[in-house]
Amino acid sequence: MKPLLFPFILLFFCSFYCFTQTVEPSSGVSKDHIQFEFEAQYAVERQANEKLTYWSLPSTLLRYGILKNVEFQFNLPVVKQELYIDDKLSEEINDFGNVQIGLALNLWDNEGIIPETALMVRAIIPIRERDKNTDIGQVVSLNMMNNLGKSLSLSYNIGFVRQPDLFSSGFYILNLTFEFSERIHFFMEQFGDFTFDDFLSHNMNVGFGGDIFHNLALDFSFGKGLNAKMNYVGMIVTWGVKSLGIKRTSYTASP
Repeated sequence: MKPLLFPFILLFFCSFYCFTQTVEPSSGVSKDHIQFEFEAQYAVERQANEKLTYWSLPSTLLRYGILKNVEFQFNLPVVKQELYIDDKLSEEINDFGNVQIGLALNLWDNEGIIPETALMVRAIIPIRERDKNTDIGQVVSLNMMNNLGKSLSLSYNIGFVRQPDLFSSGFYILNLTFEFSERIHFFMEQFGDFTFDDFLSHNMNVGFGGDIFHNLALDFSFGKGLNAKMNYVGMIVTWGVKSLGIKRTSYTASP
């Protein structure tokens, strides 16, 4: 691979591989609640004569309420990536991504202007043979939400990621959601990542979704990079295995 491709690959991994999930919830699932979220996403980024495509096939997130205010999380991404140079396939990867294991802790509820808040901490564990000599990474974020009215809510995350290869960056996510009815919602979301020296990426997406049954929901999203030639579409299926309903991690098709 030519040396000039490495910054391009790094930017893409930071934008999608780490943050394919969108806004994380400001509270965890209830005790003994088991929930699966299956996410599929297709993204294309172009730069000069290079094109990089990304699939999640899908990625799976397991959420389990182990205590009243503590949620266990396990994320296993399955990815496919293809790099084209002058419309010719140069490199292809079909593999599991790094496993993420962690907890979400409910801190407090929404009280006036004080947002409902949860602390999420995950370990990023390399499982591929070529990554066996890398360290264990971390994801730490504060996940917050304010109700702006009966049908409108603002959710926002701010966090830090340290990759197993020791590359570190921060990220932000802003999500404005309108509940059209008890079963249907629409949203607009902006997210990106940054270092102490620079902003790496900014992205905007819109989407909609709804509840199919009391314990099954389907969401779609469509997005675009604001500072890169990047487009993506996604879908997420949320299934509550043992519950009276579901608790959404995001309103779109995401670490």
